[in-house]
Amino acid sequence: MAFQTNVLRNGEWVTETISVQSIVKSQQVDAAPQQQVIKAPRCGLLTRTIVESPFIYFILPVRIRSPHHNDIAFIGDHFVQVRELRRDGRLKDIVRRVNFGSRIRNACVVGDFDINTSEGQDAIDFQPPIKLEDGQFGFSSRLPPQMLMVALENGDSLFMFVRSASNGKPEFVTTRFPSPKQGLAQPGFHLAVDPSSRYMALAYAQDFFVVYELESRERLEEKHTNGEPLQAPVRSFRLRSVNGVIHKITFLYPRPGDKNHIILLLIVVRKRHSRMIIYEWKLGDDLKMVFAEDKHGHRLPMENQMPLLLVPLTVQSAFIVISPHHMAVCTECLHGPPNFETIEMSSPPPTSTHHGRGSPIWTAWTRPFRLASYFETRDCIFLAREDGVVVYFEADKDSTVERVTPMDSFNCNISTAFACVFDRHADVLILGSDSGPGGVHKICPRVPVEFLEALPNWSPAVDFASTNQVSEWYDADKGKRTAQKGPLLRPDRLFATCEGGQKGSITEYRYGMKANVAFHLAFEPGIKQAWLAPTPDGYHIVISMPDSTSVLQLPSDFSGANLLGANDTFYELTSSTLAFSHSTDQFTVQVTTRKIVLSGPDKYRCFPYDDFPVPHGGSVSDACIMGDCIVVATHNSSSNEFQIDVFKMELPHLGLGHVRTVEVEGEVTSLVLTQDFTLFVGTSSASGPAVVRCSLQQATNSLTTISIPKILVEHTSIEDPSSVEAIGSIVSIDNTIFLGTRSGEVIRVTTNPNNNIDVSCEKFGITAAKLSLTHVTGKSNPVVLVCCDNNLVHLSVNPRSKLLRKSRVYPIDPSNLVEMAPPIQYASAVDLPSEEGITQVLMLSNDTILLTELHSVPGCVPRSIPLGGTPNKLIYSNTLNCLIAAVNYGNKATLAFINPNSGQNIGIPVDRNDIPVDFVYGLGKPGDRIQSLSEWKYYTTGGMYHYLLVSTSAGRLLILSTKRDKTSGLIRYWMRWKKEFERPVYSVVGYQDGVVFCVGQTIRWEKLNEVDRKLTHLKSFELESPATTLRVSNGKLIAYTTKDSLLVLDHTSPTPSLSNADPMRRNGIHMLEIAGPDPSDKEGGITLVSDRECGVGGLFTPYQLAERECEVVFEAELTASIRKFQRARSRPVWEQQSQSQSQSAPKYGRLVATSDDAETLGMSLNGALHHFAALDLKTWRWLRFLQNLVAEDGRSSNNSNPEPRADNGLEMQVDGDILQRILDEDDEEGALERLVGRHEQRFMQLLQEIDGVGQIGDDRNKAFGVAYEVLEYFLRPVL
Repeated sequence: MAFQTNVLRNGEWVTETISVQSIVKSQQVDAAPQQQVIKAPRCGLLTRTIVESPFIYFILPVRIRSPHHNDIAFIGDHFVQVRELRRDGRLKDIVRRVNFGSRIRNACVVGDFDINTSEGQDAIDFQPPIKLEDGQFGFSSRLPPQMLMVALENGDSLFMFVRSASNGKPEFVTTRFPSPKQGLAQPGFHLAVDPSSRYMALAYAQDFFVVYELESRERLEEKHTNGEPLQAPVRSFRLRSVNGVIHKITFLYPRPGDKNHIILLLIVVRKRHSRMIIYEWKLGDDLKMVFAEDKHGHRLPMENQMPLLLVPLTVQSAFIVISPHHMAVCTECLHGPPNFETIEMSSPPPTSTHHGRGSPIWTAWTRPFRLASYFETRDCIFLAREDGVVVYFEADKDSTVERVTPMDSFNCNISTAFACVFDRHADVLILGSDSGPGGVHKICPRVPVEFLEALPNWSPAVDFASTNQVSEWYDADKGKRTAQKGPLLRPDRLFATCEGGQKGSITEYRYGMKANVAFHLAFEPGIKQAWLAPTPDGYHIVISMPDSTSVLQLPSDFSGANLLGANDTFYELTSSTLAFSHSTDQFTVQVTTRKIVLSGPDKYRCFPYDDFPVPHGGSVSDACIMGDCIVVATHNSSSNEFQIDVFKMELPHLGLGHVRTVEVEGEVTSLVLTQDFTLFVGTSSASGPAVVRCSLQQATNSLTTISIPKILVEHTSIEDPSSVEAIGSIVSIDNTIFLGTRSGEVIRVTTNPNNNIDVSCEKFGITAAKLSLTHVTGKSNPVVLVCCDNNLVHLSVNPRSKLLRKSRVYPIDPSNLVEMAPPIQYASAVDLPSEEGITQVLMLSNDTILLTELHSVPGCVPRSIPLGGTPNKLIYSNTLNCLIAAVNYGNKATLAFINPNSGQNIGIPVDRNDIPVDFVYGLGKPGDRIQSLSEWKYYTTGGMYHYLLVSTSAGRLLILSTKRDKTSGLIRYWMRWKKEFERPVYSVVGYQDGVVFCVGQTIRWEKLNEVDRKLTHLKSFELESPATTLRVSNGKLIAYTTKDSLLVLDHTSPTPSLSNADPMRRNGIHMLEIAGPDPSDKEGGITLVSDRECGVGGLFTPYQLAERECEVVFEAELTASIRKFQRARSRPVWEQQSQSQSQSAPKYGRLVATSDDAETLGMSLNGALHHFAALDLKTWRWLRFLQNLVAEDGRSSNNSNPEPRADNGLEMQVDGDILQRILDEDDEEGALERLVGRHEQRFMQLLQEIDGVGQIGDDRNKAFGVAYEVLEYFLRPVL
């Protein structure tokens, strides 16, 4: 259909014929462009605590194992650590428990212990092991005299003691008594136990308290002997309210002869006045009747209002009231108005360790151990002040304080963790600190205080830095994942700042086994090996030098050393010692390059090699000793061939005979003889390194050669087997041999029952890996010590999964935590008396001989770098290769450039004329504080310039220049540009040719003008709260604020605009970008954010879409807020493989977090270190399934459904601390199998879905084997 109409063409009306279709088409509106749809990734988050907080709230001496163990309980927010005071004054770790399900609010000791000297021995002289009976519960034959009561924040009370488990290890036995009333604020805020330990009072933070009547120890012992189930020792309880707020609560001592008299004292604040209320009753009285009366009590004198401490005295039912500026003894408090007698004492002035604004306050008291008869007529206490002052008080039988003795001040702060521990001849004070390290001190009569050991503490930790070179998760320049290049990647180091006034420091996080140095002796350079042999009057140290041997004689207490000459010893000193052994019956064997020396208690014999059929003129290169056999390797220089000669000894007669000769091809580089007399010889030839196996039990030499390159190609994924050099050392454990190569690898070859072999190869360094076999005290399985690259590593085989457990060993001086671990070139266990869990190890460090005590349980081994001021910001500069800390000395802020190895401050502030000054211009102002510290690489046409950006609370923005002196290594720094504002500058970041910073609640962009060299203001953007973290990513500015969480700003236009924001208004602390499920997508990252409510969230930001909220991918809850996130390739060196190797690629659904696959770590204010790993949905679902099973394990009703639900919230968190309980069950078979139980089919189904698991089918044994492997993969140490 068509018709004619008039249309306007070129300004004139004309008549045209048009169709209906053309009219309709012209009326159609163009469709709006389709909006791009971007979906947020789906993933989970694995969180776990890798270093517990070192902060200690209470230190309680408690006989928690037996009357004969001098134990001390160290109690923190979430852990109880039992340690034992040894005879040498050192603390030994016994057992530790974490994850109580709630925060620990308070703790006390229930039970009594008196020192008994009637038998002529004290509690330290006799320490027998606890014997286990064949009872129903496997308990020890008797209960310990004391228990530990822990009050949790949820109101539950835990009663704990320690017994020996079936495997001989100590374990906690715990009973729980639930809270008598729910919903009250902070149960356990106050806690006290009466002197008879028959009653316990627990007060809430406001106006309620509860008194528990406890079972007598005799009744508990009777139940235990009869095999009755162990329950909480609570007979009854009574809840009582008071009119006011409970300020203090304690029990007073009854008068002599009236032990059944119970006296409870409360200090209640009512209408701004403190009143003392006393309840008293007889043992066994009805508590309902006792607390039926509402008492008003007596008002405390004005000078004793709101006391800091109450100290009950053992005489006259009196107590000491300690206030900030006054002390008094309260007597006659049971009948009539109490009498307060002032204690006259001149308070010592504040010490240098005090960093508060007011006067230091008294924080804790402790009562030393004395005989029971002493406390019947007298009493004594130690009173501690927060700045390190300790005062000794003595009271007579009339409760009169007759002696007040201020002691020497201690060089640390003292918190509420303060205790006096029993010692045979002295008082041992253990001082816990809430700011910096504490210490253990011995106080003997009429001699100065002796410092025994430091008590590590790096809280409060306010900032955190790593040596990682990648500052962004995505390399924007290359647009793809990158990795560090080099033959071997070294682990990044981690540092944290610890505030503490003049005790402020930088702490380096180190994880491994500690080896306390008990004895060290400087000798000559060139030591190859050393052995320790006991003698009737002490010890001999046999030292092998390159061409000789030296022998040192030591007394039994290691108080000195004498070098023996040739006429003073029977040892061969003119040649190098290759092997050495000694037996308990004083027989020794020395094998040198020239002869073999056998010695007995009263005679010795030497056997030159020329007396035997060995190649004349040949040289002995290696040797080993096993039982009565000696094996030596000889090189024939004329034929350039090697042979192995075997000798048999007759030690009672000091005889030696040649048994056989074994000829091998190639150069002999190492050898070892096993207990079943199988000889393993490491050889090197043109075809590469090899291991030759020969059984000496056979009549003929039947040799089996294992080619190392061949087995590495067949059984491992190593790319270049030719890079593996000769075998330098060999050790054997059962059917497994460990080979240490000269190129730093450790190869493990295990022969299965079906004669197949399993091979693994890991690189520990670039120098030779020296192996030695060690037997740990108290354990049946031997372990291997590896020395490589001046580091010492402890290897053990997991008896359950057969995987290798590897831990770095740090030799330390417990009294000096400043020094770095010394380089170790050789280590071997020595035969010395040792306690269970401690192995005596002889180590060689350059020209120094160390005798150490190796502790078998790995943990944090911190190193402290003192600064003499208060640090609050910290970065590591890869340009300057040093730490840069913002430090306040007094009330003046400056920078410290710290050499991380020596701990020295190598920074020199100068002015623009290069003249040294105290502070650079703009710093050192009284009352100022550095708020932000970062680096800025400024690129211009003339090159790149390195600047430091510093902002302060006084509103200063400073740009500093640095220059390193190539000769001295010192760094000179000076101010280049400065701007001042009226509000604090909270954060600053350099970007291209300018800087972005937050002044108050305003973000400002300023550009560095190359012409006039000044900062020029470009634009600004107003916020509703300050931004503490700024970062530029994907062309957008990301700001993390204190009240509005994450904000993404588009700053490409002259007027910045808000592009994206967190839908939840978090009270933000810090943020960090990590990669998403697709690491190749630079616009698909996830931002980790932390808040002040102990939460961590994962936010996906759609950078391409403006005016759209971020999407929450996951949420997590922790025990403490994350103060700062950090990236670090912190895993040990044996895991720092090249990214191109397949074994280093992420496995089992672990998602990479950064371009170099670094770890994501977070530090809390309490010093705890947390690890975060993103998981794909399949792995999250299986791990969360296991977590739900662990959470419901042990409940009375286990009918809940453990199936996970993907909700983009807290359900997406996998708590690794909960999963760790599966691996911590003492390696018992069936821990995971028992947990899974009736959910086994679903367990195997979810496991099968994980990437990289492979085919499992219905093979149950294989499924659980793989499950343990996956768990150990995710829960292995990251330090």
